[in-house]
This record gives sequence, C-alpha cells and structure tokens, in this order.
Amino acid sequence: MSISDIKLYAMNAGALGVTTFTKLEMGLKIFLLMVTIGYTIHKWIELKKEKDE
Repeated sequence: MSISDIKLYAMNAGALGVTTFTKLEMGLKIFLLMVTIGYTIHKWIELKKEKDE
C-alpha cells in the first residue's frame, strides 16, 4: 500500500463522510423544526391556561 493509495482512500472517505453528513444535517433540521413548533404550541397552551385562571 503506497502513499497515493492512502490519499485516495482518505479522499473517498471524506467524500462519503460529507455526503452522509449532508443527509444527516437535513434530518436534524427537520427534527429541530418539529421540536421548536411543538415547544411553541405547548407554551401557547400554558399561557392561555394562565390567562383563563
């Protein structure tokens, strides 16, 4: 195994890592958006309950 083989493997692993991270990032963005919306709705419900009391 030569240095050029190691460089090639490193570039391939890097490309695979970036591609996988991009897909993971999109999933995390969607998850974060859902959590944020849920938290906001929860707080609105709490504020409405406090206002009614």
